[in-house]
Amino acid sequence: MAPMKTSWNYQDIIDFEYFCHRDKDTDETDLHRRDRNIFLSQPQPLVNQAPQPRRDLLHLWLAARLKSEFPGPEQKSPGALLGDTLRLAKNLAGVKGLVVGLVAGVSFFTYTGTTPVNVFHFLLFFVVSQLVLAGLVLGACLLRTLVPKVTPPSFYSLLLHGMLRRLAAFLNKSLLQNFDAGKRAGFMYAFNIFQSRSTVYGSLFYWPLFRLVQLFGVFFNLGLLAATMAKIATSDLAFGWQSTLQISSQMLHKAVQLVALPWSWFVPKASSYPSLAEIEGSRIILKDGMYHLATGDLIAWWPFLVLSLVFYGLLLRLAFTVFGRLLTERTLAGLEFDNAACLTVIRRMRTPLITTQAVPEPRQRENTDLSDTQDNFSQAEASHLLPQVMLVPDDIFGLCSTDKLMPLMRDRGFSIKSVNKFMSGYDEDEEIKNILLEQCRTPDDGLFILMEGWMPPLVSFATYLKDLREILPEKTMIHLGLVGRPMRYGFTPLAPQDLAIWRKKIATSRDPYLQVLSLIP
Repeated sequence: MAPMKTSWNYQDIIDFEYFCHRDKDTDETDLHRRDRNIFLSQPQPLVNQAPQPRRDLLHLWLAARLKSEFPGPEQKSPGALLGDTLRLAKNLAGVKGLVVGLVAGVSFFTYTGTTPVNVFHFLLFFVVSQLVLAGLVLGACLLRTLVPKVTPPSFYSLLLHGMLRRLAAFLNKSLLQNFDAGKRAGFMYAFNIFQSRSTVYGSLFYWPLFRLVQLFGVFFNLGLLAATMAKIATSDLAFGWQSTLQISSQMLHKAVQLVALPWSWFVPKASSYPSLAEIEGSRIILKDGMYHLATGDLIAWWPFLVLSLVFYGLLLRLAFTVFGRLLTERTLAGLEFDNAACLTVIRRMRTPLITTQAVPEPRQRENTDLSDTQDNFSQAEASHLLPQVMLVPDDIFGLCSTDKLMPLMRDRGFSIKSVNKFMSGYDEDEEIKNILLEQCRTPDDGLFILMEGWMPPLVSFATYLKDLREILPEKTMIHLGLVGRPMRYGFTPLAPQDLAIWRKKIATSRDPYLQVLSLIP
């Protein structure tokens, strides 16, 4: 059977973030059972297929969750709500752009018949201003490319985030009233992903805002062109030029020729731009008035102005719109789905459920022997295990031999690459950093830190985590596996409230490649 072909969009990403947020307080064993069943619900040839791409597996998981939680078209997911919001925003941007363009054109060409329209004013207000904005956009894109860590402030984000937030609130006001507090919190969390500069998604959520502004610009130019042509057709407009600066007619003629290069090769010269004689004849001298100016010279400018607006306004905005769409598709196609939330879902899907010898319900045990688990991994399933370099605190290192840890690690979808003792002292912990530099050379070499979860996380440990993140390769996954109190043969299961405390504390680091889990089911 051919491999699945899936494409992600903004709605999918928002829904995925919503479901991940909803799962954060659910028991890990229940999540494992649910996600494993989703994986096994595929046709058997796909289950036995070689490792499927992460994006395909996650899309399968997302489709199953949507079908389960939002089964009917009347029940809209956060992603569907975002789609409605963006469609409404596009309509509003187009209508507003057209109205503003019409009003701007009619207002500018309000002409009393005593003074010609200054072409410099038209070019400055409607052409140069758009070129300046285009230059700022291109400069920001270039800066992002050359210096990725520098994020210049986005004018588009400041302009449109408020509008999108109000539209979303308007659309989901009645919808959210029917949901419980957990669902409402999930909705707000997911939609805030769109409004924030996410470490995981980078500039992905910048492009819808960019395209909205370009859509506004396209319709603004259409409205301005419509108003300009209507005034030219129905009014006796005169165009001229004047400036306090000593600009010669020859200099202005050369500048006009340069501006007209995009269309002068196919538009007749007489209509492409005014000639030198027409430029000289349309110069306005304040003390002389306009009665000595010839009508032919005064109307020679309008084709040049209209073509300038078409090429440097309308067509430029259309080009930016296409550019934004291409960048959107490229960014969506380039998503790696390698952060903690994505890898956790995939790990649960690919990892078989484990059976135990003595107790059918692992969560009912008072303590856990690290050697009492039997696994039923096939060789193909074992190949999906993620290799981990383990760090174990010195005071419980004697209870955590590799043979005892292996079954529990397999239960969570990991294999052990090496086990190292830490928290023995400052010098020893510094030496561990050198070991990690040797053993974690790529992001695929994950780091698994075993900790006693019944004790609250200390500031010194959070600082140590930050130091590890700085020396590890970018996007290296760090897993914090928590256990309960040490017993003679193992550990007690971790209390849910202790797991919640650790997750709340670790979440303040805003590290998308750091996960907290309970090692013992």
